[in-house]
Amino acid sequence: MEKEVQEYLDRVHESDFAMLCEVDRICKKHGIQYFLHGGTFLGAVRHQDFIPWDDDVDILFLRKDYEKFLEVFESEADKRFKLLRFEKYPQFFDFITKIADQDLTYEGTSFGAEDFYENRYSHPTLDLFVFDIEAGHHKWQLTRMKFLYALAMGHRPYIDYSKFDGAMKTVAKVLAGIGRVIPFKVIARQYIKLQTLGGLAEVHGEKKTLFISNEQPDPRYWGLDFGPEHLIDGPDTGIIRGKEFPIPKLHDKWLTKTYGNFMALPPEDKRVPMHVNIIK
Repeated sequence: MEKEVQEYLDRVHESDFAMLCEVDRICKKHGIQYFLHGGTFLGAVRHQDFIPWDDDVDILFLRKDYEKFLEVFESEADKRFKLLRFEKYPQFFDFITKIADQDLTYEGTSFGAEDFYENRYSHPTLDLFVFDIEAGHHKWQLTRMKFLYALAMGHRPYIDYSKFDGAMKTVAKVLAGIGRVIPFKVIARQYIKLQTLGGLAEVHGEKKTLFISNEQPDPRYWGLDFGPEHLIDGPDTGIIRGKEFPIPKLHDKWLTKTYGNFMALPPEDKRVPMHVNIIK
């Protein structure tokens, strides 16, 4: 890895660890259960640290714990950490609430349009993912969530239509055009209603099938559900920088379901930061 990129990652990992420790402190104080998720979860198991080339943090809550965390975070957290609730802004980035470390600022990002987003995402971020209960007609629930995602794209600064093939490109353009005239906050409210259509996931080990409702439409998680056995009897622990953090039960099964052979490293050309590599 080039020296400049490594220096960038060293600084970002310091920021990531500070955010994660602050979240952990607040959750322990208020009896809130969370779990490491995504690349952070994978890193804690495979590397016993952050993935060396990863440059953000992912955590996961059951819905009830997520709502409680949002209630207490701003009054408890160090002011360097800003809560970015997706439903509070007129622009669409994704349906994920984030925490940003304002002590570190990027000159540029991989997604660009920093001015459009008022520089909210020009910092290292920690993403908050949510476990919700699948509704009775879950496939229809997911279809409607996809529809709202397409409408929400009308509130992005640009859309890469090369990702769509054939008729889907036309559909995406039409839906984004319609979505552009609907205030994003209206779309966001409808999305949250769909997330919680199956009720509030609040009891650890509850006999319900769960899904990560704000990962969509990531192909790795789209339509992927998890049984309650992953949460029974509380969490296991993973290691980040020598400190223990909670990870889901049956983590081998979970990571295999998500990544396949999760202990295998990706090709070397894929071991690069996903967001930016320039810091002010």
